[in-house]
Amino acid sequence: MSNLVDVKHYKKPDLEDLNLFEQRKKDHIRLALDAKTQRLAGDDFSRIKLVPQALPELNFSEVSLETKLLGQKVSSPHFISSMTAGHKQGFEINSLLAEASISKDWLFCVGSQKRSLINPEEISDIQQIAKKYKKVKLVSNIGLEEVIQFKIADILKLSNSINAVGLIIHANALQEVFQNKKDVVMKNGFKAVAEIVKKSDVPVIVKEVGFGISSEMAQKLFDIGVQVVDVAGSGGTHWGMIEALRQDKKSLSARAIDHFADWGMSTVDCLLDLQSYLNSLDDSEKIDSSVWASGGIRSGVDSAKALALGASAVGLAQPLLKNLIRKNKIGSVDQVIQAMDQFDFELKTSMFCLGLKNVSEFSQRKVWYGR
Repeated sequence: MSNLVDVKHYKKPDLEDLNLFEQRKKDHIRLALDAKTQRLAGDDFSRIKLVPQALPELNFSEVSLETKLLGQKVSSPHFISSMTAGHKQGFEINSLLAEASISKDWLFCVGSQKRSLINPEEISDIQQIAKKYKKVKLVSNIGLEEVIQFKIADILKLSNSINAVGLIIHANALQEVFQNKKDVVMKNGFKAVAEIVKKSDVPVIVKEVGFGISSEMAQKLFDIGVQVVDVAGSGGTHWGMIEALRQDKKSLSARAIDHFADWGMSTVDCLLDLQSYLNSLDDSEKIDSSVWASGGIRSGVDSAKALALGASAVGLAQPLLKNLIRKNKIGSVDQVIQAMDQFDFELKTSMFCLGLKNVSEFSQRKVWYGR
């Protein structure tokens, strides 16, 4: 039985061979660290200026990054954004990320759990990590195409199997097209997400993968009960570029990718686009309709600007991966924690210089202006 209201639209998924799947995931890590796949968000974030308080009227030690995300008390609005899963190298990387997230008390959003749908009898790497690191606060993750094509029960098992505190559905239309698949199934996406929202025991998050979510789309998602929208705008890793670089140079996607180099809305533009909507919400509505920001966050100052623009949490992926993998060798958990510490320090310093004692104060007064 399909999870769609109109079962005539159900299409049996064209499942990927596990060997090809593993190779694609390995390529993702390698190419995410390639400068060619990175877009610079600095110009976008430089458009936003934070208004310093020369006399902040508090001590640095009084500034707290503690907040609540998905009903969980965490040490910081920073979270580990989805990166990789489903292969041996991914298991090693995610084990280190899990250790770091426990040490720092950050949310850890895992990579796609598609492999568990391809091979449901297998105990996945993420399941092994959840069993080993019982204190880790995991957020489950699966693609919109899988949500459309698989049964609701199969999707909900993903979050249940790792005791997740939330379920991410990632929308990645451009990335899917550039995989040169026979078809990309995105029809009935709203219906499928709405069905998941109704039956999920944990909050549902919808995110992009680096091309942004507009205010109009975000409002439609909130209207069907999605609790969090992660705008995941451009400015960081270009997943269309990553997929195109994996193809033959004569393929349609490889020849087209340059024309999509600046595709999408930046994270800053997404947050600016959402300003009027966010300002119209009362406090209780803001709790039910949260906005997260990821995509091109390259410093704790960028994080402060994202929070000033209305985000309640900020996701980091490539900067952590870059710190962990050096010269094609996977390093230690200390290298991940070092990067996390740096982002937290820069955010805390920004808050101190803005005269903000708590993260919640970002929403209480305007501390930015745009050029």
